[in-house]
Amino acid sequence: MYKMASNLVSIRRRNGEGRGAGGGRYEKTPENVSDLGAKTETKLYNSVLELVGNTPLIKLNKLPRDHGVPCEIYAKCEFFNPSGSIKDRIALSVIQDARQAGVVNNDTEFVEASSGNTGIGIALNAAVSENKCIIITEDNSSEEANTINLLGAEVIQAKNKDAIAYRLKDENPDKVVILNQGDNPVNQRTHYENTAEEIVSALGDVDMVVMGTGTGDTMTGIGLKLKERNPKCVVVVAEPDGSVVFNTKDKEHPFLVEGIGGSNLSITIDKSVADHFEVVTDQESFLMSREMAKKEGLLCGGSSGTAMAAAIKAVKALNVGPGQRVVVILPDGIRNYMSKFVSDQWMEAHRFIEPPAHTMKWWKRPITDIYLRRSYPKLNKDSTCVHALRAMNTHNVNLAVIVDDLGGFVGVVTKDNLRNRATNPTKLPGQDSENFDFEGAVFDNLDRHVFTLAEKSEAGHPTVGLLSRMLDITPFVIIVNKGTSDENDFFIPTGVVTSDDILDYII
Repeated sequence: MYKMASNLVSIRRRNGEGRGAGGGRYEKTPENVSDLGAKTETKLYNSVLELVGNTPLIKLNKLPRDHGVPCEIYAKCEFFNPSGSIKDRIALSVIQDARQAGVVNNDTEFVEASSGNTGIGIALNAAVSENKCIIITEDNSSEEANTINLLGAEVIQAKNKDAIAYRLKDENPDKVVILNQGDNPVNQRTHYENTAEEIVSALGDVDMVVMGTGTGDTMTGIGLKLKERNPKCVVVVAEPDGSVVFNTKDKEHPFLVEGIGGSNLSITIDKSVADHFEVVTDQESFLMSREMAKKEGLLCGGSSGTAMAAAIKAVKALNVGPGQRVVVILPDGIRNYMSKFVSDQWMEAHRFIEPPAHTMKWWKRPITDIYLRRSYPKLNKDSTCVHALRAMNTHNVNLAVIVDDLGGFVGVVTKDNLRNRATNPTKLPGQDSENFDFEGAVFDNLDRHVFTLAEKSEAGHPTVGLLSRMLDITPFVIIVNKGTSDENDFFIPTGVVTSDDILDYII
């Protein structure tokens, strides 16, 4: 039913290289340095889908050494799949399964509520099979949505993604198929039969495997197989700080790492497969992703950094020693994150790294030195979009700051954002485009990507230099101060800074 690992030919096996890898320091030898001029056997493929799976398992060299780790660490690089993520495996498998069951045919229309890697994987399969595909997303301007659109799928922007998906299914039940990979048992079985089997084929017994959990099916499938092979294999879950899937004693809070953590678990997950978990902060995750790129040449995503950081922690906590083998699952690459942690300015804006140490006199001065001449309207979250637009026009500005009843910062609404929503409406197949409701609550139409900067924080007093770096990637920054209520802490907006304010200050 599925393409087993042995049916897919990797570059390493095509070139006749061995499966195993020994320990010791990495050295440039004829065996591990590619000779591009050498004659190699080239395999032909009937479609890009034949390249799904059998991803490289790469031994890391500098990273374990620099972190004082004595064991062998291998990265299972799932971003080598055709569309760049581990979700290619699931999209292919669930579609094959549905096709063999007679649920999917050449006239099927795939509908999926996903703006992430799952949607991309389904769009890729649909492009090859010439099936119509509709992906419903809340943001039609992200890297993911652009990729889905490029693959020929129709992208529908809507707030209530799942409801729209099932509405389309109800309107055309014989033609529309929702694959629902999160609760599909094929998901877990694919990792059990394929992903884990590839690891066993390459390494034999594995002492530890580390990965994040989204639905949990990757962890369950891979963990079960590796434990069957070696009952002593330790399955480690990489838990983002703020997620309470395994770290149940902590307080749930938002985090920036995407695709793992949260509460969207599959009904088929078996949490007992996990032996250990490590909590990893956003900063640790993104710094590790960047470190893997610089030291190992692995251009992987943020959740890959979470998994690798958790692996380093677990190896030290559990005293994994020389000769033992640890496999870390790296689920996707950097394509979806080019405007996020790949950017130095984005990392600086979140206080994950320091800005450059320039020598201009004003660079290190505190942001409180800047006198903000412009006034921006501050509106309650229950205000309407029309009210917000009128307030902006009165102040002759293009944004309004939105607050709650205590004056705490809720978000920002801009004219450009409202224009985007009005001119990119929800349009279902066969129906007229929906007119944007300007009488709707502004709270439901906030800008998605807004940067704030606290005048005082645990990271110290922010500088004008940092503020100017943030303005490299955003048209405005909201300055806030910390407030306190009986229930929790919140932030009070005190000003808005734009490039005009920086120029006025430094001239």
